[in-house]
Amino acid sequence: MKKIILGLILIFSVVSMQGSVFAAGNLGEKLSGRILLQVEGHGEAWYVNPSDKKKYFLNKPLDAFNLMKTLGVGISDENLNKIPIGFLEGVDADGDGLSDNLEKTLGTDYLKLDTDGDGYDDQNEILNNYNPLGSGKINIDKNFVEQNLGKIFLQTEKNGEAWYIDPIDQKRYFLGRPLDAFALMRKKALGITNNNLNKINSALINIKLGPLDKIPENDSPDSEDENNYENENKNNNNESIILKAGEAIRNNNKQSVIECFIPEMAKALEYTMDFLDAEGRFNLGNILSGAKLSESTENKKTYSTEVYFSLGGYKVPINFYVEKQENGEWLLINL
Repeated sequence: MKKIILGLILIFSVVSMQGSVFAAGNLGEKLSGRILLQVEGHGEAWYVNPSDKKKYFLNKPLDAFNLMKTLGVGISDENLNKIPIGFLEGVDADGDGLSDNLEKTLGTDYLKLDTDGDGYDDQNEILNNYNPLGSGKINIDKNFVEQNLGKIFLQTEKNGEAWYIDPIDQKRYFLGRPLDAFALMRKKALGITNNNLNKINSALINIKLGPLDKIPENDSPDSEDENNYENENKNNNNESIILKAGEAIRNNNKQSVIECFIPEMAKALEYTMDFLDAEGRFNLGNILSGAKLSESTENKKTYSTEVYFSLGGYKVPINFYVEKQENGEWLLINL
C-alpha cells in the first residue's frame, strides 16, 4: 500500500504542476471557437468555447455531438438565416451536393436536384445566397457572422437543431447526428502540439443524455463508418480498459473507475478521486488515455507515457500495467 500511495503522490504532483502551464499565454483567445487535434497524441479532439475561451474534450462522436449541443446557445430562425451555409459529406440521394439530413433541416427536397424548379440546383442557389425554396436572395449579415464565429447555435423555433459557425470560412455547419460532429472534426480541425494545447485552460461539463440523444438508426453507409469508429478502440480488451479508465476519471465516475482496476486498488482509487479537483481529474484521465503500448506478453501489457513536470522543467516517465485475470478479463493493476 505504501508503494501505491507514493505512486499517487507522484501523480498528484505531476497533475498539479500542469496547472501552471494551462494558465500561460492567451492562446485560448486566439483559437476561440476552433476545433483542435493533438498531433502528438492519438488525434484527440478539443473545442475552444468562445464564451469562456477554455478547451473541452471531444471523445467519441456521440460525446462530441452531445457536448456541442450542451454548449450551444439558442438562436431564432431569422438570425440563423443571416449566416451562410457550409456543406459536410453525407448521403445525397439527389446528387445536388447537399446531404439528405441537411436538406431535411432546410426544408428542401432531398429527392429533387432543384426544389423550387427555377432551373438552378439547390446547392448552387445556397452557394450564391439565393433562396432554394423560392425567389429572392438570402440576406447574409457579415457583421452578425463575425460577432458569432466559433459558436454553436441551437434553433429555438424548431427542434433544437445544432449548427457550428466555422471561424475560418465563416459558414454554419449542421450537426444533425453524432457522425456529423465527427465529420466536422475531421474537416475543420486545426493540428496543435501538446505544449500549445496546454496553454489553453481546460474545463469539464456534465452531459446528461436523454432519449433523443441516442445515435439514430440509419441504414446508410455512414452508419458503417460510425460503427467502425466506435470499434477502433475495442479491437482488444486490454487497450479499451485503458481508454475506459481515462474517460471514467475525466467524468468523475468513481464506480466505473474502480471497475477498471483490480479489487486491491479500490481504496486507493477512492482516495484519488476524492483528492483531485475537476482539472486534476481531467489531466489525469488524459495522461492515462495517452499512454501507448510499450511491452506485451500473453498475460501482461505495459502502457507508457511521459508527463512534463513544469516545476523541474523535465518529463516524468509513467507506466500503467494491465494484467489478464483468471476469468479472462484484463484489468489495470496500478495508477
